[in-house]
Amino acid sequence: MDDYVISTPEQLNLTYKMAGLGSRFLAFAVDTAIQLFLSVVIVISLSQLSTWNHNTESYLALIIVLYALVFHGYYMIFEILMKGRTPGKALVKIRVVLKDGRAADLSGLVLRNLIRLVDSLPFFYIVGILCMFINKDSRRLGDIAAGTIVIIDKKRATLDSILSRNTAEHNSRLTDHETAIIRDFLARKAQLSGKARFALAEQIALPLYERYGIPESQRENPESFLEDIYLGR
Repeated sequence: MDDYVISTPEQLNLTYKMAGLGSRFLAFAVDTAIQLFLSVVIVISLSQLSTWNHNTESYLALIIVLYALVFHGYYMIFEILMKGRTPGKALVKIRVVLKDGRAADLSGLVLRNLIRLVDSLPFFYIVGILCMFINKDSRRLGDIAAGTIVIIDKKRATLDSILSRNTAEHNSRLTDHETAIIRDFLARKAQLSGKARFALAEQIALPLYERYGIPESQRENPESFLEDIYLGR
């Protein structure tokens, strides 16, 4: 899948790997399986409620409401609660973000999922799939309307763990000096060789790793870490 390059107001180019149709379909399959499981649980649970069984109209109305919640509210609810992910997206490590790389906001997530109804027409997301094939960034109609993209999410877990910490104990904001150093590195990283680029990124990231208590297992990509810290500053 092609890289997606974001130009920041500071004239920095940050690169993300776009999620392809395959990874998005796998996430969709996982989420659909969860939805089907939830629907079975709903049917079984409601069948045990004799009071509802004797009131057919109320029973059917409740079924419709719960099914609408499961099949139409599922993505919206999880993407809002899980910051651009659903259980399926989290499993295959992809995430919805804004086109400028920032975390998707509430209005964007709501809008992209409302238009999911159009993307799903006439069946099995034919409209959405065709739109993804035509659009160079693999965006369905909901993404275009909401200004979102879906990226491979290999570098967001570290940032999430930082920003979710108690800010009284761990100040997640960069100092002006740290911001300037990271901005300078990101601006000229393309001019550095691979080994020198990694070494410099690691040197800059090390004190931040230590400050935020980032475990060794999450320090494999210091350049991506610096990009995310810079965007989330």
